[in-house]
Amino acid sequence: MSRASKVFLASSVVLTTATVWGVHFLQKRESDTMYLGVLRDEARIKDKAARLASALTPSALLPSTHSPSSSSSSSSSSSHSPSPLSSSPSSPTPSSSASSSSAHPPFTPSISQPAPVIDPDCEVCRISPPPQISEKQSADERRMEREMRAQEYVAQRKLAEDLGREQGVKQERLV
Repeated sequence: MSRASKVFLASSVVLTTATVWGVHFLQKRESDTMYLGVLRDEARIKDKAARLASALTPSALLPSTHSPSSSSSSSSSSSHSPSPLSSSPSSPTPSSSASSSSAHPPFTPSISQPAPVIDPDCEVCRISPPPQISEKQSADERRMEREMRAQEYVAQRKLAEDLGREQGVKQERLV
């Protein structure tokens, strides 16, 4: 092997190693940043839920929560509170507790559809409720909804065809 080929091979190996390590480092840093962002969001949501829960707590319950036994248990639980890294999956979401407690007394089942919640701290966060149960709608409402969806589908297909025609894109239709 000539000296030039050895230099080329060595530089290729070094460059490839540096590239792989650099990409790994960037991905690791991005992953860590995203994880910290998720932790901050969870902590912010928990804080908001705690503030909301404390604001919605009736004043009649407040004196009973300051008994000596509950204050010692609350101080021991606060001293052993989990770090932001360990979040409990069983804790209620703020949207469900906010919408359910504002519409009816807490801890009672609700049948009404909650309104979507827009998080003021997050520009792109919109917490939507689950879709309405179709049994609650009358037959006419369901028929009208189906017709509206069919009209929207036809309009979207027409728009796609028009754009495809304008841009010269050919689409194969599978039937």
